[in-house]
Amino acid sequence: MFRNLLGIELSQLRFALMCSYIGSFLLVATGLMFALPSIFIEFTNDAPDFSTFAWILVVVGIVRFISTYMYAMGKKFLFYIVVALSILKIIEIPAAVIGESTGFIIWYVLLTGIIELLLLLNIFSKNAREEHSKI
Repeated sequence: MFRNLLGIELSQLRFALMCSYIGSFLLVATGLMFALPSIFIEFTNDAPDFSTFAWILVVVGIVRFISTYMYAMGKKFLFYIVVALSILKIIEIPAAVIGESTGFIIWYVLLTGIIELLLLLNIFSKNAREEHSKI
């Protein structure tokens, strides 16, 4: 698909890094959406304060973005941080949707879960591991 759109062939490792960039952006956007006042998200009076958790999401998203970028620049040890943050995000998805509405569950799982699964499937493929060893 990307070969037809961009005119170049993307390896599985590069595709996984693109998914990591997208996942980082989604973490930052989700965190900012919960941290800053918005008319799109309305909390009831008895809802807990999410601002601290939201800023943690923003910081983790920025760390993931920077570590993905630095790995793409050739820092091999950051590969494990990218993978660990992706696995942590997969573990976080069920905890985030417990007790939520069906619409939120579908939106959140589809938007964040598919990106993380694509990242993990592509980064652990044989071709991506071979390319990682060449860096």
